[in-house]
This record gives sequence, C-alpha cells and structure tokens, in this order.
Amino acid sequence: MNATVLLVDDDENLLHGLARVLRHQPFRLLTARSGDEAMWVLKTRRVDVIVADENMPGMSGTELLAWVARECPHVVRIVLTGHATAATAIRAINDGGVYRFFTKPCHEVELALAIRKAIEEKDATSRCSG
Repeated sequence: MNATVLLVDDDENLLHGLARVLRHQPFRLLTARSGDEAMWVLKTRRVDVIVADENMPGMSGTELLAWVARECPHVVRIVLTGHATAATAIRAINDGGVYRFFTKPCHEVELALAIRKAIEEKDATSRCSG
C-alpha cells in the first residue's frame, strides 16, 4: 500500500493525536490545520484519502469536501466531527460525497480500518477502470 492520507483539523492536539495513533499504518500521513491549507496540499501533493473535521473556522469540513469532490474526485472523503447533526450528515453525503462519517471521539482502530478499506476499494476501482 503506497497511499497518502491527509488529516485536516484545526485542533493541533487532536491532529497530532490522530497522526500518532495512525503512524504505524501502511500509508503516508500529511496534516493540515485549515481548509485553505488542505486545499494547498491537495493542489501540490498526491492524496488518496482525506479525513476532515467538520467544525473549523473559515471553511467547514463539508465545504472543503464539496470542493474536493469537484476538484479532486479521485480522493476518498471521510468526515470526523464532534458535533454530528442530521443536517451535517446529509450535507456531507450530498455535497461532499463522503465515504464514511465518524463522530468524535472515534475509535482509532475503526478509523484506521475505514481508511485502509477506502484505499483498497480505490485501488480496486482504478484497476478495473484502467
């Protein structure tokens, strides 16, 4: 597995915590602390999966993932939020085409498995459409 995962959260402690628990996974990790920073990373690096917090100043995770769906549709999108509402989930699915939706605190094993499954499915799809 030679994939890259971008973690996006304005909470630096949470971002470092996620990076720490995922560091032994078979994928490369990048981090961003805002939607704008994430957009820059996506424009300059190859990213396979993005995990974005919903509640960030400036640009919500749903807004970021809607941009990703339009501009980088090959990137698998996952939402991580501490304030889950039905409206947020619907917006994430309809506007961002999210693969999975997690609430904080989420179990790191479940998140790691979802990321790995997303990468495997993405790899299988790209082989089929070759």
